[in-house]
Amino acid sequence: MEYNLLAQINPSRHNWCIRVRVARMWTVSGTSKGRSFSGMELVLVDEEGIGITASIGQKDMNKFAKLLVEGHSYMIKKFQVSRQVRKFNAVPNKQSIFFTSWTAVEELSADLATNLPHYFFNFVDFEDLDHKGRKGDGLVDVIGQLTTIHPVVRSSDLNGSSVRRSVEIRDLSDQVLPVTLWGEHATSFEDEFLIETIGNDEPVVIIFAGMQVKAFFGATTCASGSATKWYINIDTPEVNAFRASLEGRGSEVVLLPGDGGAAAGAIDDATSNRKSISELLSLDPHDNNDVRFTCDAKIKEIDVTNGWWYKGCSKCKRGLKPTFEGFECTNCDEMKPVVIPSYKLNVVIEDNTGRAKIFLFGGVAEQVVRRTAADLVEESSSNQILLPASLRSLVGRRYVFQVVISEQTFRTGQLCFQARRVFMAPTGAGEQSRCASGDVRGPPAGSSAAGSSGKETEDGPTLTEVVLDPEGGPTTPPDGKNSSTKGKEVPPGANEESGSALGKRSRSARKELFTSKKEKARFDQVCDAAASGCKKMRYVPSFSRCCGRL
Repeated sequence: MEYNLLAQINPSRHNWCIRVRVARMWTVSGTSKGRSFSGMELVLVDEEGIGITASIGQKDMNKFAKLLVEGHSYMIKKFQVSRQVRKFNAVPNKQSIFFTSWTAVEELSADLATNLPHYFFNFVDFEDLDHKGRKGDGLVDVIGQLTTIHPVVRSSDLNGSSVRRSVEIRDLSDQVLPVTLWGEHATSFEDEFLIETIGNDEPVVIIFAGMQVKAFFGATTCASGSATKWYINIDTPEVNAFRASLEGRGSEVVLLPGDGGAAAGAIDDATSNRKSISELLSLDPHDNNDVRFTCDAKIKEIDVTNGWWYKGCSKCKRGLKPTFEGFECTNCDEMKPVVIPSYKLNVVIEDNTGRAKIFLFGGVAEQVVRRTAADLVEESSSNQILLPASLRSLVGRRYVFQVVISEQTFRTGQLCFQARRVFMAPTGAGEQSRCASGDVRGPPAGSSAAGSSGKETEDGPTLTEVVLDPEGGPTTPPDGKNSSTKGKEVPPGANEESGSALGKRSRSARKELFTSKKEKARFDQVCDAAASGCKKMRYVPSFSRCCGRL
């Protein structure tokens, strides 16, 4: 029977026929536009070693799930070919196949499938992963010698419980790549490793396929997803060549012992070493360095004096330094970085012993808000001191903040904290009854944005900044006030919206000002300060003299 090679197919026809092997297959699920969905993804490879991704929709899953087996070969015809536009594509092919209700699948006999490769990989060198991650143009496959297996870590946060494990592999240049396995991948890895390598003293060459590239504060890592699979010491030209190059190197794989209590979920990070705000403020930083504390407190208000977001580097998340040509990142030496809005929430928290000020940066804030800063900037306003409704709804909510004393304390002489994580506060009687619903997405009963502007009946202790870093690395506030590192934070003067008179007005007042385009045009007059070179030049009502004095 005549068939086509994968290099020949294109979207111009719908009657293609191909002879391929299913190199990998996995199921996917999620939500889109409020609806849940599921499907199946395949990596197909033909006799020329060309790979392509094939997708099966939810309505056809039951039909084809019974027909297709990973590693088997098939004649497939009557399918749709489209251009590849998905972000996380497992194969660098410009085309993609979609199964339809009319797609026909016929399994090939073993003698007809002998010339079809068993595997297809899209290998990326360790040194190129950083560039690949910044482009965000697909999944990657990596090959290396397995050196270290870390224990399983179980944790819980605002998004629920999670299980993860870190393993380390190295390439032929001895560069080490950390790989993070999540969920079932984390729990099953050690058992599969022991089964595959028992009684074998040779180096363990492993391939991780379908990995997502992540960058955390300059460090590149790979993380597992639904498409992830691994292959240990398989017989392929790539693995054999890699093993041959390891002659004379050690073959030991270090299995790090786990904390039995942590593995059993006995250690609750949300309740260990609990301190009140007054106790945090009285800590001696020299005696408590690197010690983790937790504090159960309520968000009293969100201070937007220095804005609620900053222009960050897409690679390292640090603040960008303004230049004549735009921005540059002095942390990762990017002269033309990709600019993304990132959170810098300056939050005042309160318990029955006093108040403290905390910063929520990047991923930690996203965990609480459940929205990215880029989404809020796009939907609401680029004004950095105009607080969106999603952030105002946080006022009155209670959380547990896990913190350590920051190294910045020893540089500035001011007691500062760095938060590792944020948890939902436990429910209970009295004051905790407001969180009884357990819903962290909407405002608590009886709360409103007025909680941040209402009168305060009593003064708490001296406010102390608690710097939150989503990855646990040392981070300083991007406004640069407490920074000793030049150029790594965006100075307040770089915030074009900072100090906006319109941003300080209430929403109702702004709505009254600009009820129609004609009325808005009547107010479009540049303030007097603009004539003298004011960098905060804004369009303000004619009765105002300066954008900073309204």
